Amino acid sequence: MRALLLKILIVGFFIVGVLGFFITPNLIRVERFSLQINSLPPSFEGTKILHLTDFHSKKFGRKEKKVLKLVSELKPDFIFITGDIIDWQTEDLESCQKFWQELAKNYQQRIFGVYGNHEHRNRNFKNLDNLFIRSGIKILNNEAVKLEKGDGFIYLIGVDDPHLGYDDIEKAMEKVEEKAPKILLAHSPEIFRRVKDKNIDLVLTGHTHGCQINIPLLCDFFIPLKYDKKYKRGLFQENSTYLYVNRGIGETFLPIRFMSFPEITLINLTANH
Repeated sequence: MRALLLKILIVGFFIVGVLGFFITPNLIRVERFSLQINSLPPSFEGTKILHLTDFHSKKFGRKEKKVLKLVSELKPDFIFITGDIIDWQTEDLESCQKFWQELAKNYQQRIFGVYGNHEHRNRNFKNLDNLFIRSGIKILNNEAVKLEKGDGFIYLIGVDDPHLGYDDIEKAMEKVEEKAPKILLAHSPEIFRRVKDKNIDLVLTGHTHGCQINIPLLCDFFIPLKYDKKYKRGLFQENSTYLYVNRGIGETFLPIRFMSFPEITLINLTANH
């Protein structure tokens, strides 16, 4: 009996290893859904937003090329990136910048991002602002911009990493009109409890990797959230505010994913009539 159990365990670990290391991390899924936004201007009806997060890029590699291919097929109107664009160990920023330039090539003034904890922990953090500016990606650092389309606009608000406490939502929203449509970018869903009463329509985050090794009990133990661990992945709604937690594209610490496929998300905005 013990010999049989041992064989079952060995086979189980082998299957998990093969799936986790070689298969799941390389299968990027495109998640799609439509979302109704209050007071959405008619010119924004049907606007497609591509939400990317947690590349953990170390260079312009195979995954980055897959993302570029998917972006060219999906043809979004705007691209939003919610942090951990690089890994804390990333050294080859020149290679990464080539990827960012390719990503932004057809999206000048239509691609925005925020920083995550891995950018802040990277020893080259001070150089990132200039690299992103030269690449054509606007990083929102506790600030808001107006996205205009036709004769209408919505606010895009971006806060610095909430996981490390660099977010300042009051500063970011100080010039934002209360009744205008609003989308907030933040790296971690830990921001949600502080913004769900601020009349924000949609909050986009990443950070959790959808629980990168998605095994019951272990998931809650290892998921990198200080609180609100229910926001592991997917769509949530509280009050009039939606939260979407993207599983992200890359991995960190261990190059393994189990029962948590990498993802990019295409969101279609519609008016809430």
